[in-house]
Amino acid sequence: MKKLNQITFISVFIIPLFSIQLTAQSISRKEIKIPDILGFKTLKCDFHTHTIFSDGDVWPTIRVSEAWKEGLDAIAITDHLEYRPHQGDLVKNFNRSYEIAKEYSKDFGIIVIKGIEITQAMPPGHFNLLFIKDANLLDTLDYNAAIKEGKKQGAFIQWNHPFWKNPVFPRVNSKVEWFKQQKELYENGLLDGIEIVNERDYYPDAFRWCKEKNLTILGNSDIHLPTGYFYDFSKDQHRTMTLVFAENKSEEAIKEALTAHRTVVFFSDTLIGSDRFLREIFNKSITINEAKLEKEKGKLFYIMITNNSDIPYSLIANGIDKDFEFSTDVYLPARSTARLGIKPKKDDFVGMRNLILPYKVKNLITEPFESLKMEISVGIEMK
Repeated sequence: MKKLNQITFISVFIIPLFSIQLTAQSISRKEIKIPDILGFKTLKCDFHTHTIFSDGDVWPTIRVSEAWKEGLDAIAITDHLEYRPHQGDLVKNFNRSYEIAKEYSKDFGIIVIKGIEITQAMPPGHFNLLFIKDANLLDTLDYNAAIKEGKKQGAFIQWNHPFWKNPVFPRVNSKVEWFKQQKELYENGLLDGIEIVNERDYYPDAFRWCKEKNLTILGNSDIHLPTGYFYDFSKDQHRTMTLVFAENKSEEAIKEALTAHRTVVFFSDTLIGSDRFLREIFNKSITINEAKLEKEKGKLFYIMITNNSDIPYSLIANGIDKDFEFSTDVYLPARSTARLGIKPKKDDFVGMRNLILPYKVKNLITEPFESLKMEISVGIEMK
C-alpha cells in the first residue's frame, strides 16, 4: 500500500512538469505579408545557406527552425563541395546536411531543397547547384565535370556573388562583361540564374546581365552564422531572400518558377525585379481609402493611402499637374496608413476631376539604376 501511494504521488507531478517543458520550447513565426500576384503564390525562399557540414556554424536542424520562425517557405542547403573545415569531425557525405534538414522539416512545413556549392577561385567563381539528387557524384575538383553532372541530375545552376572579393572583369565599351569561363557555361546551357544580391551586397551589373541574357535573378542570405547574429529581428530586419511566384507551395512548383524567371529579390526595404511583377505587388499592397473627395475650393486636403504589406514604400514625384499641387515625397510604412496632401493651384477651380498623380517608387528597382514608375488615381470634386 505504501509503494502504491508513492507511485501515485510521483505520477501526479510528471504531467505539469512535462507541460512546463513544452511551453518553454514553443516559438512563434513571423508571417511576411507580401501579396500573391498574377494567379501565383508568393513564396519566400533562401537558396544559399550553410551548415557545420561545410563552413557554417550551425547544425542543419537550426536552419529549418530559423526559416520557419522568420516566415520563409523554402530554403536550400548548399554546403561547399571543396571547402569543409569541419571534415575532421564529420563523416564525408555531401548529402548528409540535406538529409538531416529534410527529415526535421516535416514538423515545420518548410520545403528543403538539396543543393551544393562549387567553390572555385574567380574565374570561374562559386556556383550553387539546386535540386540535385546525389551530391556525392559531384565530388571532383573539375568544376566543369561537377556542373555537367549536376545538370544531368536536373540542377538549376546559380552563379553566386559574382563580385565577391572584387574580381577584375573584362570591359567592352566601358561595360563589365564575363570571363570566357562564364561565357562557355552559358553557351552550353549550364547557367540558369545569377545571385544579384548576396547578404546585403547588391550587384547592378549582375542584374543587367540577367536582363540581357534572360537569366533568373536571385537574392540570398549566404548565411553561415545563426541568423540572429547577422540580422536584428527586434528592428524588423529580415534576411535577404528570393520571392518566387509559384503555382503552389511545392518543390516542383518552385523549380518550374525559377526556370520560368518568375522571381523578385527582397533585401532590406528594397525589391528588385521586372516592372510586371513589381507593379503587381505595389498595386495589390495599396488601398486608397477615399476614391472620391468633396472639398471646398482653395483648401489643402488629404487622401489616405493604406499599405497592407510588410514592404515600406518610398515615393517621389515624377511629374506635375497643371491644376493641383501634391506631396512630392510620400512614405508608406508597412501595414500602416499615410496621408498624401493635395491643393488646387487656383482658388476658383471647381468641378469634377479624376486626378492622376505620377510617382516613382524609389525602393522598387526595375532596371539597374531605375525605379518603378506608377500613378495614383483619385476622383475629386471641388465645390
